[in-house]
Amino acid sequence: MRNYETAFLLAPDLPEEETEQLINQMAEIVAKRKGTMNSIDKWGKRDLAYPIRKFTSAYYVFFDYDGTPDIPAELERQFKQKEAFIRYMTILKEKAFSRPRKSRSEASDSGKEKAGSPKKKTGESEPDKKEEGE
Repeated sequence: MRNYETAFLLAPDLPEEETEQLINQMAEIVAKRKGTMNSIDKWGKRDLAYPIRKFTSAYYVFFDYDGTPDIPAELERQFKQKEAFIRYMTILKEKAFSRPRKSRSEASDSGKEKAGSPKKKTGESEPDKKEEGE
């Protein structure tokens, strides 16, 4: 199961009951597709940075859920069908990345190798200046 966050903006002129109904419909899609809803953040009406479809404000909602890739695809399909959704975006949250740490002795050994770059051997083919003068 992957962790997703979907943000969507609803038209600000919708009645409160209809807004709640749309949010619940979208949450049911996650449940029907065997996803688990971690949180629903309703920020309410906020001003937009720029007008979208002649709206200067929108109702902000954020879903944080775990599920398969078909869940965000279905949510986005629903967003496209209903005009009440003026903008949406889904991101795949990555798990915290932890790289195995090297011990201090390993780190100092690898640092010595990098610092002491291999020197060229004297027998390698380098143009000799002596040949020019002869």
